[in-house]
Amino acid sequence: MKKIFFFAAVAVAVVACNNSGDTTMSGDDTATLQTPPADHTHVDMDAAATYQPGEGDVKWQNEKLLVYENGTWREAEKDITLDDGTVITVKGDARNKEGRTITLKEGESVKKTGRFFDKTGKAISDAWDATKEGVKNAGEAVKEGAKDAGKAVKEGADKAGKKAKELVDSVKN
Repeated sequence: MKKIFFFAAVAVAVVACNNSGDTTMSGDDTATLQTPPADHTHVDMDAAATYQPGEGDVKWQNEKLLVYENGTWREAEKDITLDDGTVITVKGDARNKEGRTITLKEGESVKKTGRFFDKTGKAISDAWDATKEGVKNAGEAVKEGAKDAGKAVKEGADKAGKKAKELVDSVKN
């Protein structure tokens, strides 16, 4: 009986470590496991104008909050309140009047009026809602990835069980 269990365990280990055959994933399978970036850089493709700095604008660069004054960028010494009531902290967090907070990404700029721009200078249509959408998309991708992983584990366990049974049968004979 001990021999059977030993051979079954060895068979399971061999099958579990086997990376050949139909256990590989195709390009389509791996695409479902990739999670989209959970950021707020949904770009407004309809916006014709690109960002041009203006007096009182802010930018997050090199982990510093910069403010545009007198035609040049300088490091902000304190939090900046924009015309629409949005507060940009020296740590790079943007908090609107409703209390919703997002964190600026490297190179992003915000006009004094409260309009957001990505690092390439393209307008971000709605930074506040885009954050929520990014989190939702990431959650859905994780759910799909977990489903695919569960399926692969079940298939691997089935194969291991079949190999163990074959091994047990061969030992009996």
